[in-house]
Amino acid sequence: MKRSATYLLLVLMLVLPFHSQAGFTFREDVKWVKIPVEIINNIVLIPVRINGSFEMNFILDTGVRTTILTEPLVTSFLSLDSIENVRVRGLGEGSAIDAVLARNVSISMPGVVGKGINIIILPQGLISYSEMFGKPVFGIIGYEVFGQFVVEINYQQKYVKLYNPFEFKARGKWKRNRLPITIKRGKPYIQARLVDHEGEAIESEWLIDTGASQAVALFHDELEIPDRTIETLLGKGLSGDVFGKLGRVQAFQLGKHQFRDVIAGFPDPSSLNMIAGTEGQWYGNLGAEIMSRFNVIFDYTHGYLYLVKNNKYKKPFTYNISGIEVMAKGNQFQSFIISYVRPNSPAAEAGIQINDEILALNGLPITNLNIGDMYLNLNKRIGKRVSLKVRRGDLTLKKRFELVSEL
Repeated sequence: MKRSATYLLLVLMLVLPFHSQAGFTFREDVKWVKIPVEIINNIVLIPVRINGSFEMNFILDTGVRTTILTEPLVTSFLSLDSIENVRVRGLGEGSAIDAVLARNVSISMPGVVGKGINIIILPQGLISYSEMFGKPVFGIIGYEVFGQFVVEINYQQKYVKLYNPFEFKARGKWKRNRLPITIKRGKPYIQARLVDHEGEAIESEWLIDTGASQAVALFHDELEIPDRTIETLLGKGLSGDVFGKLGRVQAFQLGKHQFRDVIAGFPDPSSLNMIAGTEGQWYGNLGAEIMSRFNVIFDYTHGYLYLVKNNKYKKPFTYNISGIEVMAKGNQFQSFIISYVRPNSPAAEAGIQINDEILALNGLPITNLNIGDMYLNLNKRIGKRVSLKVRRGDLTLKKRFELVSEL
């Protein structure tokens, strides 16, 4: 079973008038195209080319309006014109960021091409999705795709289908499993029901965020936080790290689908200041840990979300039990550096420290592992013992700990 790494949180605020920028068309006279994708920690990576560039992995994210390039060093290969400076802000404890806006860009994916698209180029080193995923990831794409096509994400077989929205017709099991959604400023919202730790049922509107790897994040300032929580790093936003609490809620209901003992994130207010007054009020984000339990179709044009259960549907909700976050460094992303250790976690109690370099995990040299294998072995199951060999400066140390749940 895959365990969650850091929650990817990205809500971007840019002082630009909102309008539909994308002009995507199919390359051939077809009704749909099928694109193989990678899925890592519930996040979909889709191949993208900018102005005819080499193929680059981008996160496919319903929570983002404007396409974002997070690795600006590649801009020398992209022939970008119409450049201007802008200020952007995202989740996190920092301030707004100076970035660059490129207009009238061509973006293509297998079978489709879009022209006249705007992209935001972030400063070098601000956030490295490549280090988080352990492979090159160059940015995020959202509304330009979801607003133009009906988008099917098959989390089980790892592909995305793009349909012509005016010729798409749901059939069979898809037709029987649809829910209404509302599109606001390029993002999808849905009504759902949460039962908190005290048994109180709350009906509210939730932002569907396929770029967030956990189940739900709750932003409402009047929400009662569960008594049993852990303080932790919830994720990384454009404006810095997002800290807060993890806890369990009794249930989360989406249409006829009810999930129990759901792990929920409660970001600190200091990480949410950018939300106030920007896009109205919503209760929280519905993330990919729930969405990936279905194969899904987003139909922004007609205002529907289609959900069909897959083989992950009944799996229990869990979290990063070990308390270790890892970044993959180096040209081949084969150097695994500990970037965060949760206080009072099993790893912290064993003396693991930030900047320790992992040399071996459970007796396996890191040359045989990728970052997905790393998290899988660090968080196998409660009661499992984990052994690490780490380099700390000139020292090589062996550390052992048992996985004990704090929730």
